[in-house]
Amino acid sequence: MRHLTFAIIASLATAHALSASAQERVAPATTGAARTSSGQASPGQTAMQNSTTAGKYLFIHFWREKNAQTDKSWNTLRTGAAKFDDSAEVVSLRITDPNEKAIVDRFNVGKAPMPLILAIAPCGAVTKAYPGNFDEKQLAIAFVSPCEALCMKAIQSRKLVFVCVAYEVAADGQAAIPQGVKDFQADEKFAKATEIVTLNATDKREAGFLKELQIDTKARKPVSVLLAPGALVGTFDSAAPKAFIEAKLVALQSDPCAGGKCGPNGCGPKK
Repeated sequence: MRHLTFAIIASLATAHALSASAQERVAPATTGAARTSSGQASPGQTAMQNSTTAGKYLFIHFWREKNAQTDKSWNTLRTGAAKFDDSAEVVSLRITDPNEKAIVDRFNVGKAPMPLILAIAPCGAVTKAYPGNFDEKQLAIAFVSPCEALCMKAIQSRKLVFVCVAYEVAADGQAAIPQGVKDFQADEKFAKATEIVTLNATDKREAGFLKELQIDTKARKPVSVLLAPGALVGTFDSAAPKAFIEAKLVALQSDPCAGGKCGPNGCGPKK
């Protein structure tokens, strides 16, 4: 999977763009905008509010010192983002600016290598991170489908997320949720740490994400995919009971090599 699988394995959607140390420092955005000491939203907070309201992506250019590398990355970002003017905005923030402390803390980038660019989806998910040296052509891969962005946000918040693939979706985006999924989320053990996202399989924007999830849309069979930080738990048909789904999750949690954590190929062949 181009975006989400890597995000699951690394527990952050930005993992494939940052060094190992920087990966641990990037956190997802929270809702709402903090205020500066003067009571006014900072330029960074205002940019986030405006992009969310407009349904656009926001590319945040974080920097510490003004130098050739900082200028180059900013110029590259502006040139590249101009090609996505209808769907993206940009803002440049100095991480030592006290007025931007709230947003720097929100993304936990105060100690990350600079300059650093984060791509933020309208829902608040970090969909991509770019270090100082990057090609403007790389900006295109920051744009993901609406459902994938919601899943990224949940994963980045260390939550379980059910992707309910449906073929009959109401105008308001609502679709029938399998009983087993409802029962799972209703369990007090999982309620606060579980989100449900409906994926409209007839939405052309989701075609790439469906492919990444290895869903056969020709069968037109409603299924639910359970994702957890660090792994894809499994794909379940609409009749799967809660007990079966929970058993899959428990089995995954008991496997120390889940998600290939022992290496790119797991722990090797079983003996």
